[in-house]
Amino acid sequence: MCKVSVVIPLFNAVTFIEETLQSVFNQTFENIEVIIVDDDSTDGSFELAKKYQSDTVKVVKNKDKGACAARNYGFELSSGDYIQYLDADDLLSSNKIESQVKVLNGVRDQLAVCNTIHFYETPDTGICTDTDYVFSTDAPEDLFIKLWGGLDSKMNMIQTSAWLTPRALIEEAGSWNEQLAKDQDGEFFARVGLQSKGIIYVPEAKNYYRKHIKGSNIASQKQRKHIKSNLLATDLKSQYLFNISQSQEAKLAIATQYKHVAMDAWPEFKDITKKAMEACQDLGGSFYKPKLGGSVIELIKSVFGWRIAKSVSFYGHKLMKR
Repeated sequence: MCKVSVVIPLFNAVTFIEETLQSVFNQTFENIEVIIVDDDSTDGSFELAKKYQSDTVKVVKNKDKGACAARNYGFELSSGDYIQYLDADDLLSSNKIESQVKVLNGVRDQLAVCNTIHFYETPDTGICTDTDYVFSTDAPEDLFIKLWGGLDSKMNMIQTSAWLTPRALIEEAGSWNEQLAKDQDGEFFARVGLQSKGIIYVPEAKNYYRKHIKGSNIASQKQRKHIKSNLLATDLKSQYLFNISQSQEAKLAIATQYKHVAMDAWPEFKDITKKAMEACQDLGGSFYKPKLGGSVIELIKSVFGWRIAKSVSFYGHKLMKR
Protein backbone atom coordinates (compact mmCIF):
# COMPACT_ATOMS: atom_id res chain seq x y z
CA MET A 1 0.00 0.00 0.00
CA CYS A 2 1.36 3.41 -0.94
CA LYS A 3 2.09 6.07 1.65
CA VAL A 4 1.10 9.76 1.70
CA SER A 5 3.10 12.46 3.45
CA VAL A 6 1.17 15.54 4.58
CA VAL A 7 3.59 18.48 4.80
CA ILE A 8 2.34 21.45 6.86
CA PRO A 9 4.33 24.70 7.13
CA LEU A 10 3.35 26.35 10.42
CA PHE A 11 3.61 30.00 11.37
CA ASN A 12 1.44 31.66 14.02
CA ALA A 13 -1.65 29.55 13.35
CA VAL A 14 -2.47 28.57 16.93
CA THR A 15 -6.17 29.33 16.34
CA PHE A 16 -6.42 26.94 13.39
CA ILE A 17 -3.79 24.20 13.55
CA GLU A 18 -5.85 21.78 15.64
CA GLU A 19 -8.78 21.93 13.22
CA THR A 20 -6.39 21.48 10.29
CA LEU A 21 -4.76 18.46 11.94
CA GLN A 22 -8.15 16.97 12.76
CA SER A 23 -9.08 17.11 9.08
CA VAL A 24 -5.96 15.03 8.41
CA PHE A 25 -6.62 12.57 11.24
CA ASN A 26 -10.16 12.13 9.89
CA GLN A 27 -8.95 11.00 6.47
CA THR A 28 -10.39 7.69 5.28
CA PHE A 29 -6.96 6.83 3.85
CA GLU A 30 -4.89 5.27 6.63
CA ASN A 31 -1.24 5.15 5.55
CA ILE A 32 -0.41 8.80 6.26
CA GLU A 33 2.50 10.53 7.93
CA VAL A 34 2.27 14.17 8.99
CA ILE A 35 5.27 16.50 9.00
CA ILE A 36 4.76 19.90 10.62
CA VAL A 37 7.55 22.41 10.07
CA ASP A 38 7.34 25.43 12.35
CA ASP A 39 8.81 28.67 11.01
CA ASP A 40 9.60 30.44 14.30
CA SER A 41 6.02 30.92 15.53
CA THR A 42 5.56 33.27 18.48
CA ASP A 43 1.93 32.53 19.39
CA GLY A 44 2.29 29.04 20.88
CA SER A 45 1.66 27.20 17.59
CA PHE A 46 4.77 25.06 17.89
CA GLU A 47 4.06 24.07 21.49
CA LEU A 48 0.47 23.16 20.59
CA ALA A 49 1.54 21.13 17.58
CA LYS A 50 4.13 19.26 19.69
CA LYS A 51 1.26 17.77 21.72
CA TYR A 52 0.31 15.75 18.62
CA GLN A 53 3.78 14.36 18.00
CA SER A 54 3.77 10.58 17.59
CA ASP A 55 5.21 7.80 15.44
CA THR A 56 3.30 9.21 12.47
CA VAL A 57 3.41 12.92 13.31
CA LYS A 58 6.73 14.79 13.23
CA VAL A 59 6.96 18.34 14.56
CA VAL A 60 10.19 20.19 13.81
CA LYS A 61 11.53 23.75 13.63
CA ASN A 62 12.96 25.54 10.62
CA LYS A 63 13.64 28.95 12.11
CA ASP A 64 12.45 32.02 10.21
CA LYS A 65 13.19 30.78 6.70
CA GLY A 66 9.75 31.16 5.11
CA ALA A 67 6.99 28.85 3.89
CA CYS A 68 8.88 27.58 0.84
CA ALA A 69 11.87 26.54 2.93
CA ALA A 70 9.51 24.88 5.43
CA ARG A 71 7.87 22.86 2.64
CA ASN A 72 11.27 21.87 1.26
CA TYR A 73 12.47 20.74 4.69
CA GLY A 74 9.23 18.84 5.21
CA PHE A 75 9.73 17.10 1.88
CA GLU A 76 13.29 16.13 2.85
CA LEU A 77 11.97 14.54 6.04
CA SER A 78 9.10 12.77 4.30
CA SER A 79 8.99 9.22 2.99
CA GLY A 80 5.63 9.10 1.22
CA ASP A 81 5.00 8.03 -2.37
CA TYR A 82 2.64 11.00 -2.69
CA ILE A 83 2.88 14.45 -1.12
CA GLN A 84 -0.05 16.46 0.22
CA TYR A 85 1.00 20.06 0.92
CA LEU A 86 -1.43 21.61 3.39
CA ASP A 87 -1.41 25.12 4.83
CA ALA A 88 -1.82 25.30 8.60
CA ASP A 89 -5.24 27.00 8.48
CA ASP A 90 -6.84 25.00 5.65
CA LEU A 91 -8.89 21.81 5.70
CA LEU A 92 -9.43 18.66 3.64
CA SER A 93 -12.62 16.68 3.12
CA SER A 94 -12.34 13.29 4.82
CA ASN A 95 -12.14 11.46 1.46
CA LYS A 96 -9.70 13.87 -0.17
CA ILE A 97 -6.52 11.83 0.02
CA GLU A 98 -8.11 8.41 -0.48
CA SER A 99 -10.05 9.43 -3.58
CA GLN A 100 -7.02 11.08 -5.18
CA VAL A 101 -4.73 8.15 -4.37
CA LYS A 102 -7.33 5.83 -5.91
CA VAL A 103 -7.53 7.66 -9.25
CA LEU A 104 -3.75 8.00 -9.49
CA ASN A 105 -3.63 4.24 -9.01
CA GLY A 106 0.11 4.06 -8.44
CA VAL A 107 1.22 6.27 -11.33
CA ARG A 108 4.18 8.52 -10.68
CA ASP A 109 3.96 10.95 -13.61
CA GLN A 110 0.51 12.52 -13.14
CA LEU A 111 -1.05 14.82 -10.53
CA ALA A 112 -4.50 14.73 -8.95
CA VAL A 113 -6.49 17.91 -8.33
CA CYS A 114 -9.84 18.79 -6.78
CA ASN A 115 -12.15 21.75 -6.26
CA THR A 116 -11.49 24.35 -3.58
CA ILE A 117 -14.13 25.76 -1.25
CA HIS A 118 -13.29 29.34 -0.18
CA PHE A 119 -14.58 30.15 3.30
CA TYR A 120 -14.20 32.69 6.13
CA GLU A 121 -15.79 31.25 9.26
CA THR A 122 -16.91 27.66 8.65
CA PRO A 123 -16.46 25.33 5.65
CA ASP A 124 -20.20 24.86 5.17
CA THR A 125 -20.58 28.58 4.38
CA GLY A 126 -17.89 28.47 1.68
CA ILE A 127 -18.15 28.97 -2.06
CA CYS A 128 -16.61 26.94 -4.88
CA THR A 129 -15.53 29.09 -7.84
CA ASP A 130 -13.28 26.80 -9.87
CA THR A 131 -15.65 24.34 -11.57
CA ASP A 132 -15.01 25.85 -15.02
CA TYR A 133 -11.23 25.46 -15.16
CA VAL A 134 -10.34 22.38 -13.10
CA PHE A 135 -10.53 19.29 -15.29
CA SER A 136 -8.75 16.09 -16.32
CA THR A 137 -6.34 16.30 -19.22
CA ASP A 138 -3.44 14.42 -20.79
CA ALA A 139 -2.13 17.80 -21.99
CA PRO A 140 -1.42 19.76 -18.78
CA GLU A 141 -0.66 22.92 -20.74
CA ASP A 142 -4.38 23.10 -21.63
CA LEU A 143 -5.32 23.38 -17.96
CA PHE A 144 -2.71 26.04 -17.20
CA ILE A 145 -3.61 28.08 -20.29
CA LYS A 146 -7.24 28.19 -19.18
CA LEU A 147 -6.25 28.78 -15.54
CA TRP A 148 -4.12 31.80 -16.46
CA GLY A 149 -6.66 33.46 -18.76
CA GLY A 150 -5.64 32.13 -22.15
CA LEU A 151 -9.19 31.74 -23.38
CA ASP A 152 -11.08 34.65 -21.87
CA SER A 153 -8.49 36.94 -20.17
CA LYS A 154 -9.89 35.94 -16.78
CA MET A 155 -7.49 35.12 -13.94
CA ASN A 156 -8.15 31.97 -11.90
CA MET A 157 -6.37 30.04 -9.17
CA ILE A 158 -5.87 26.51 -7.88
CA GLN A 159 -4.98 26.59 -4.20
CA THR A 160 -1.96 24.67 -2.85
CA SER A 161 -3.85 21.98 -0.95
CA ALA A 162 -6.05 20.98 -3.91
CA TRP A 163 -3.21 18.95 -5.42
CA LEU A 164 -1.84 15.50 -4.58
CA THR A 165 1.59 15.05 -6.16
CA PRO A 166 3.77 11.98 -6.71
CA ARG A 167 7.14 12.21 -4.99
CA ALA A 168 8.90 11.29 -8.23
CA LEU A 169 7.45 14.32 -10.02
CA ILE A 170 8.70 16.68 -7.32
CA GLU A 171 12.15 15.11 -7.42
CA GLU A 172 12.21 15.61 -11.19
CA ALA A 173 10.86 19.19 -11.21
CA GLY A 174 12.79 20.46 -8.19
CA SER A 175 12.01 22.01 -4.84
CA TRP A 176 9.96 25.08 -3.94
CA ASN A 177 11.60 28.34 -5.05
CA GLU A 178 12.77 30.02 -1.85
CA GLN A 179 13.39 33.33 -3.67
CA LEU A 180 9.66 33.87 -4.03
CA ALA A 181 7.60 35.74 -1.45
CA LYS A 182 4.30 35.41 -3.36
CA ASP A 183 2.82 33.08 -5.99
CA GLN A 184 5.19 30.37 -4.76
CA ASP A 185 2.49 27.73 -5.25
CA GLY A 186 1.61 29.05 -8.72
CA GLU A 187 5.22 28.75 -9.84
CA PHE A 188 5.80 25.40 -8.14
CA PHE A 189 2.73 23.62 -9.48
CA ALA A 190 3.22 25.14 -12.93
CA ARG A 191 6.72 23.67 -12.97
CA VAL A 192 5.61 20.30 -11.64
CA GLY A 193 2.37 20.15 -13.60
CA LEU A 194 3.85 21.11 -16.96
CA GLN A 195 6.47 18.36 -16.57
CA SER A 196 3.78 15.79 -15.84
CA LYS A 197 2.03 13.46 -18.27
CA GLY A 198 -1.37 14.69 -17.19
CA ILE A 199 -3.72 15.95 -14.51
CA ILE A 200 -6.64 13.99 -13.06
CA TYR A 201 -9.63 15.88 -11.68
CA VAL A 202 -11.35 14.25 -8.69
CA PRO A 203 -14.74 15.96 -8.17
CA GLU A 204 -15.69 14.02 -5.05
CA ALA A 205 -12.68 15.39 -3.13
CA LYS A 206 -12.70 18.88 -1.61
CA ASN A 207 -10.08 21.32 -0.34
CA TYR A 208 -11.22 24.07 2.06
CA TYR A 209 -9.26 27.33 1.78
CA ARG A 210 -9.63 29.65 4.75
CA LYS A 211 -9.74 33.34 3.81
CA HIS A 212 -9.06 36.05 6.38
CA ILE A 213 -11.05 39.27 6.61
CA LYS A 214 -7.92 41.25 7.54
CA GLY A 215 -6.10 39.92 4.50
CA SER A 216 -3.39 37.87 6.21
CA ASN A 217 -3.25 35.24 3.44
CA ILE A 218 -0.06 35.42 1.37
CA ALA A 219 -2.24 35.92 -1.72
CA SER A 220 -3.43 39.26 -0.34
CA GLN A 221 0.00 40.73 0.44
CA LYS A 222 1.09 43.69 -1.72
CA GLN A 223 4.40 44.99 -0.42
CA ARG A 224 7.10 45.61 -3.01
CA LYS A 225 8.74 42.23 -2.31
CA HIS A 226 5.43 40.50 -3.02
CA ILE A 227 4.82 42.33 -6.31
CA LYS A 228 8.42 41.68 -7.42
CA SER A 229 7.90 38.03 -6.56
CA ASN A 230 4.77 37.95 -8.72
CA LEU A 231 6.76 39.35 -11.63
CA LEU A 232 9.54 36.78 -11.19
CA ALA A 233 7.02 33.95 -10.87
CA THR A 234 5.35 35.09 -14.10
CA ASP A 235 8.72 35.18 -15.89
CA LEU A 236 9.32 31.60 -14.78
CA LYS A 237 5.82 30.38 -15.64
CA SER A 238 6.17 31.86 -19.11
CA GLN A 239 9.35 29.82 -19.65
CA TYR A 240 7.68 26.59 -18.53
CA LEU A 241 4.63 27.11 -20.73
CA PHE A 242 6.43 28.36 -23.85
CA ASN A 243 8.73 25.34 -23.74
CA ILE A 244 5.61 23.32 -24.52
CA SER A 245 3.31 25.68 -26.41
CA GLN A 246 3.61 29.05 -28.12
CA SER A 247 0.01 29.12 -29.30
CA GLN A 248 -2.00 32.35 -29.31
CA GLU A 249 -3.88 31.03 -26.28
CA ALA A 250 -0.60 30.43 -24.44
CA LYS A 251 0.59 33.94 -25.25
CA LEU A 252 -2.73 35.43 -24.08
CA ALA A 253 -2.46 33.43 -20.83
CA ILE A 254 0.97 34.81 -20.01
CA ALA A 255 0.04 38.32 -21.20
CA THR A 256 -2.89 38.21 -18.78
CA GLN A 257 -0.55 37.14 -15.98
CA TYR A 258 1.74 40.09 -16.71
CA LYS A 259 -1.18 42.53 -16.79
CA HIS A 260 -2.31 41.23 -13.41
CA VAL A 261 1.15 42.02 -12.01
CA ALA A 262 1.10 45.47 -13.63
CA MET A 263 -2.27 46.31 -12.11
CA ASP A 264 -1.26 45.03 -8.68
CA ALA A 265 1.87 47.19 -8.76
CA TRP A 266 0.12 50.43 -9.78
CA PRO A 267 0.40 53.18 -8.59
CA GLU A 268 2.86 52.42 -5.79
CA PHE A 269 5.48 50.57 -7.84
CA LYS A 270 5.29 52.14 -11.28
CA ASP A 271 8.61 50.67 -12.41
CA ILE A 272 7.23 47.17 -11.96
CA THR A 273 4.05 48.17 -13.79
CA LYS A 274 6.17 49.41 -16.70
CA LYS A 275 8.15 46.16 -16.97
CA ALA A 276 5.05 43.98 -16.67
CA MET A 277 3.05 45.98 -19.24
CA GLU A 278 5.94 45.88 -21.71
CA ALA A 279 6.04 42.09 -21.38
CA CYS A 280 2.24 41.96 -21.74
CA GLN A 281 2.26 44.06 -24.93
CA ASP A 282 5.14 42.05 -26.41
CA LEU A 283 2.82 39.05 -26.25
CA GLY A 284 -0.07 40.85 -27.91
CA GLY A 285 -1.74 42.36 -24.85
CA SER A 286 -4.65 41.26 -22.69
CA PHE A 287 -8.22 42.41 -22.11
CA TYR A 288 -8.03 41.44 -18.43
CA LYS A 289 -10.32 43.83 -16.50
CA PRO A 290 -10.94 42.80 -12.88
CA LYS A 291 -13.31 44.69 -10.65
CA LEU A 292 -11.31 47.36 -8.81
CA GLY A 293 -13.88 48.69 -6.36
CA GLY A 294 -17.39 50.02 -5.92
CA SER A 295 -19.63 51.65 -8.51
CA VAL A 296 -17.75 54.97 -8.48
CA ILE A 297 -14.34 53.35 -9.05
CA GLU A 298 -15.80 51.12 -11.74
CA LEU A 299 -17.28 54.16 -13.49
CA ILE A 300 -13.90 55.92 -13.37
CA LYS A 301 -12.29 52.78 -14.80
CA SER A 302 -14.73 52.62 -17.70
CA VAL A 303 -14.22 56.31 -18.56
CA PHE A 304 -10.56 57.00 -17.74
CA GLY A 305 -8.96 53.56 -17.61
CA TRP A 306 -7.65 51.29 -14.87
CA ARG A 307 -4.59 53.40 -13.97
CA ILE A 308 -6.67 56.45 -13.01
CA ALA A 309 -9.22 54.25 -11.21
CA LYS A 310 -6.55 52.45 -9.20
CA SER A 311 -4.83 55.73 -8.35
CA VAL A 312 -8.08 57.23 -7.06
CA SER A 313 -8.78 54.09 -5.02
CA PHE A 314 -5.22 53.84 -3.65
CA TYR A 315 -4.78 57.46 -2.63
CA GLY A 316 -8.38 57.71 -1.45
CA HIS A 317 -7.82 54.86 1.01
CA LYS A 318 -4.60 56.52 2.19
CA LEU A 319 -6.41 59.77 2.91
CA MET A 320 -9.16 57.98 4.79
CA LYS A 321 -6.59 56.29 7.07
CA ARG A 322 -5.10 59.62 8.17
